[in-house]
Amino acid sequence: MISYLRSTHYRPAIKQHDELQPGSWVRSERPNDDEKQELVTLGVDADILADALDPHEIPRVELEDGWTYFITRLPDTDDEFNDYTTPILFALSDKYVVTVSRDSLGRMWQPFIDRTLAPTTQQTKLFMHMLDAIARQYQTRIATINRQMRATTSSVHTLKARDIATMTAYERKLNDYLDALQPTNTALEKIIGGKNLLQLHEDDRDQVEDLSIDFEQLIARCKSLLRTITNLRDSYRAVMDTRLNETIRLLTVITLTFTIPTMFAGLYGMNVDLPGDENAPYMFWLILGFSLLIALSLGTYFLRKR
Repeated sequence: MISYLRSTHYRPAIKQHDELQPGSWVRSERPNDDEKQELVTLGVDADILADALDPHEIPRVELEDGWTYFITRLPDTDDEFNDYTTPILFALSDKYVVTVSRDSLGRMWQPFIDRTLAPTTQQTKLFMHMLDAIARQYQTRIATINRQMRATTSSVHTLKARDIATMTAYERKLNDYLDALQPTNTALEKIIGGKNLLQLHEDDRDQVEDLSIDFEQLIARCKSLLRTITNLRDSYRAVMDTRLNETIRLLTVITLTFTIPTMFAGLYGMNVDLPGDENAPYMFWLILGFSLLIALSLGTYFLRKR
């Protein structure tokens, strides 16, 4: 699907149009072969377009034939080929801003269109607004993970195996986010580095620097949550080891306390003459009481000595 959207300085609300005009935002999602050819005809590099539709493409920035190509990844997707992020291409020329994605991104672009007042004729500023929207998407997802982790891990002593499985899922998601955020921030730093990837005015440069700081904070937050998950998993393992040791200790004490009574029971259970069999009618109770006394004495001793 390809749609054309446009806004101007005097009419900053982004509206969809039927025809392509200079200064338009060309939005392409799940393009078919004809739509891919239309994008190539527009000037988008065919190889970079193919890379952008690769589900495992990593973020980067390139300059080719007057077009600036910025590939990044968005958080959370229903794409069956991905885990938790999906690629998106931003292609900027002196006339157009082109976005290409292999997934339908109405969940992100529609709120962006509804609340953003920015002229599409100013390609760099529009691109910065779009990256800011992506950063907010990551902020929302990471904040949600943080809240869910706090709700799940209120106490390490109450953790269960299913909670650790949930933490593992959060860990995979955060690692995917980190794999997207780090190269995206590197690409932004290249733009700030003044390698003629984008024509930046002073306020544009300040906005790119602010975006880079936002992405650095997101990276730091992901790393912090990953460390928290690692610490929780280690704590859970330590608690489980302690519980296992306590159980083994208790079973060992029980086994030892019944060893001597079991020996007496075995001796007097043999089919041979033993002392006291004929002359002591209460011998059974004596042996039973003596065995219990020994068992209680040994049990008390071992429990006190831990």
